[in-house]
Amino acid sequence: MMFNDEEVKVELPAIEQLKQLGWDYVSGSSLAAERGSLRDVVLVQRLEAALRRLNPWISEENLTKVMRELTHPNHAALMEYNQSIYDILVNYLSVEQDLGQGRRGQTVKIIDFDNPANNEFLCTSQFKVEGVTQNIIPDLVCFVNGLPLAVIECKSPYVADAIAEGINQLRRYANLRDPTSDEGAQRLFWYNQLMVSTCRDQAKVGTISSNAQHYSAWKDAYPYSDAEVRLQLMPSITNTSILSDLSMPAYIEQTAVPVMELTEQQRLLAGMFNKTNFLDLIRNFIIFEPMDGRLVKKIARYQQFRAVNKVIERLKTGKDRKEKSGVIWHTQGSGKSLTMVMLAVKMRRDPELRQYKLVFVTDRTQLDSQLSNTFRAAQNETIYNAGSVADLKELLQRDSSDIVTAMVQKFQEAEAEDDFKDLNVSDKIIVLADEAHRTQFGNLAATINAALPNAPKIGFTGTPLLKSQKMDQAFGGYIDQYKINEAVEDGATVRIIYEGRQVQSEVLGKSLDALFDVYFKDYTKEEKREIKKKYGVERAVREAPARIRWVCIDLLNHYREKVQPDGFKGMIVVGSRYAATLFKKTLDELGAPPSEVIISGKHNDEVIYTPYTNAAHQKQVIKNFTKPFGMDKEKEDPTAFLIVKDMLLTGFDAPIAQVMYIDRGLKEHTLMQAIARVNRTYPGKEVGYVVDYHGLSDSLKEALDMFSSEDVEGTYHTLKDEIPRLKAAHTRVAQVFSTLKSDDIDEYVLFLKDEEVRQQFELAFKRFAKQMDVVLPDVAAKPFLSDLKLWGKVQNAARNRYREPGLNISDVGAKVRQLVDEHIISTGVNPKIPPVDLLAANFKQSVDEIKSLESRASEIESAIKHHITVNLDEDPEYYKSLSLRLQEIIEKHNGKWDQQVELLWEFCNSIESERAQVAVDLGLTDTELAFYHILMAEVTRHRGDDSLSDMEHDEIKATSQQLVAMFDEATQIVDFFDKRDEVRRMKKEIKRAILECSYSAPALVKVVQDRFLELAQTRFGSK
Repeated sequence: MMFNDEEVKVELPAIEQLKQLGWDYVSGSSLAAERGSLRDVVLVQRLEAALRRLNPWISEENLTKVMRELTHPNHAALMEYNQSIYDILVNYLSVEQDLGQGRRGQTVKIIDFDNPANNEFLCTSQFKVEGVTQNIIPDLVCFVNGLPLAVIECKSPYVADAIAEGINQLRRYANLRDPTSDEGAQRLFWYNQLMVSTCRDQAKVGTISSNAQHYSAWKDAYPYSDAEVRLQLMPSITNTSILSDLSMPAYIEQTAVPVMELTEQQRLLAGMFNKTNFLDLIRNFIIFEPMDGRLVKKIARYQQFRAVNKVIERLKTGKDRKEKSGVIWHTQGSGKSLTMVMLAVKMRRDPELRQYKLVFVTDRTQLDSQLSNTFRAAQNETIYNAGSVADLKELLQRDSSDIVTAMVQKFQEAEAEDDFKDLNVSDKIIVLADEAHRTQFGNLAATINAALPNAPKIGFTGTPLLKSQKMDQAFGGYIDQYKINEAVEDGATVRIIYEGRQVQSEVLGKSLDALFDVYFKDYTKEEKREIKKKYGVERAVREAPARIRWVCIDLLNHYREKVQPDGFKGMIVVGSRYAATLFKKTLDELGAPPSEVIISGKHNDEVIYTPYTNAAHQKQVIKNFTKPFGMDKEKEDPTAFLIVKDMLLTGFDAPIAQVMYIDRGLKEHTLMQAIARVNRTYPGKEVGYVVDYHGLSDSLKEALDMFSSEDVEGTYHTLKDEIPRLKAAHTRVAQVFSTLKSDDIDEYVLFLKDEEVRQQFELAFKRFAKQMDVVLPDVAAKPFLSDLKLWGKVQNAARNRYREPGLNISDVGAKVRQLVDEHIISTGVNPKIPPVDLLAANFKQSVDEIKSLESRASEIESAIKHHITVNLDEDPEYYKSLSLRLQEIIEKHNGKWDQQVELLWEFCNSIESERAQVAVDLGLTDTELAFYHILMAEVTRHRGDDSLSDMEHDEIKATSQQLVAMFDEATQIVDFFDKRDEVRRMKKEIKRAILECSYSAPALVKVVQDRFLELAQTRFGSK
């Protein structure tokens, strides 16, 4: 059997690793006997056996009821099916049955989450599923107790943009790209919990609601080290006693085992698909959450899974309060809030920890409501929220294992109260505190400790602990860390580029008094005195309308050059509420994109603040700001800027915000938290920008000096840091072509003929182009512009030559796309026009315009390959035979380009005419010929030779015509392929027709049934 790179390098190693992790393997074709039809995605016999095994008491009546609930649910849309089935899996079903004490509700386990060994884990490959318009064949499907809980799509490591291709295919399978097209088989994904795209060197996981940017790598196989994973991958090591006696690194050292570099695929499978972690992930690390009017299914990232399990372990094994306490530091933007929710979910399911009262201390209403909503949905548990200090006292004093949430402010208000001590001395309380740098240390921490003296505290923070705080081990130090540079490397956040700007009139050497005189030269002495008295010199200078105008002019130039072309938005942070109104007024006068002010209100506010302090209006403004431009068709000018003072500097997530313009003093944690507003990921967003008009460089340095250097490495970069990155990215592309000595585009394109070289170029060029978008329009990018344009043209030409639509820069910034497209157009080529089709009238003319014979041969070869691929499903056997003939011509005449061109032209001209002539000679229609080719191929394969008698040949021809006529008539029925009874009837007709022939054999029936139905869907499915 011939294997391709996808199978050899990716799929087969994945199967082997799954087997080593304890999964049984059965091929997709072998599982066919267990399925009534290709529409069946649940292995019902295995499911029934598991239900009997896990629930030995269950009656036949209730078994039938549960089976039907799982195999024939009835909902409106994919997400509803998926959430409903997830709820059954995790929270179980209840059925009424008498077990000797009268009829009462009994819990039916579908999966035994507490004892993984009690379940059946099965993986299969090439599991064909019948869809509405076409069949799908996922590479790997993983079943637990007969339910398909994971789908893994494998791509060759040599395919350009392999992970994105795999994700796109998974979304097609699940009918997520365009639900109205019915291009997939949604039924398989009713049960799905994990969707994995892998190409060996990269592997990412998502859920049915994940877009490509939400798929993430699994970089840590916790609780296994890389050394332990390497040993798992060594099939010769089977003696588990060896592994229990020796640590993994020591074993490797003692046995001289070579250290191999783990691939992302190996690490993901080891971390997510070992039986214990797989069930833990499904049960405790999946959250359904409403977002922007739709339900989103989220699965933990590796650092969230690791942190939660470390906390659980510490709480269960710590001897005292100190040993149980500690801090989770996960950098801002990496999902800290969701980690808190998942920790609470898992604690509530743990038999020991569910007895504890949980006290959440938060500083955001968003997190407070997120906790409440999640528990209401997942646990059906009431969350008690302390609306006042009195409420807080009462709730903390209760001796009950409930969940209490309180905003930080309530504890701060309680600091002044003498009786806020020893409210509950139980050690069956756990405090889960957000913003640990505040809640674990200082007065606030003392207040919490005084109220709950024996309660362990788990703190969460998005910024690291100060050096002074790290020295204080009173609360156990770090439990888990996910640092800034790790998050950037994983793509969980983007790096931040800091740039200090100087307002034009703030020239070096001018004192504040001198600047004051410049800005207020038209004012009288009395007016100047009043201004200084009211604002002070510094604030008056900073809020001078003339200065603010210069700031606005500069930030608008920056925004229009760097940010606006890619569709992103900005925040403007100012020093006072009055300054906020001045910025708004000035931006409007300058014709800037629309801006909105978000400031807090005060009693007796002046009228200038009233339009900006209404809570309902602010909520709508914030909601609109987080949406991309063009979402609301009724509003032509969506908000581009939010102008703020203190509000939204912490806890505000707006991934579309790429730039923060700062014109106020910020320090320490507040400064660190503020600049992180622009580090959230978003499609097409490579970096976030912080543009400083206040002069924060010293404050930033002071802030960073307060932390350990290893904790804050990579907090921000400057444009100077980006130039070496650009040079390195440029060098990687140049190295691909290092042996090419030509400036001819054709030569470049020929050089990319090998698929692996094409992928190297594609990956390197995209990295270079994205880095160019970061640096442009700075002059530092100028030396690289000519190569950007050249390689962009090469990429476009290669896309056309090799018919690879994936070879493009659609995901690169708009500045670079425009430069490249303009250059291509200037050379007389329109990059939006697809390559000329093989059967087009001007195809020969377009080939003749190519100078090099080798390039002509390459163009014809690529066009033929594309034609075969496009038409393969219409007549699989015929077009497969063409592929073999093409390969023979290429191999026999490699290097003899004139002969190759001539033979390829002959081949090209005969592709469709030859097939049409065969149909005429046989007296078959185009459709009948496709079925005839399949039946001929399967009969000869079964016989082992192609020596058919005239009678057998005539029977094959007649059978093909007979079955096509049947399909033609049957598919007049609306939605024929959705009607199981009709499909089953047709399968019987195919079986009867085959068995009546002299060449018949039982082994032929199943394969012909499947292949004929598949072809029928292609040929008749549109009816």
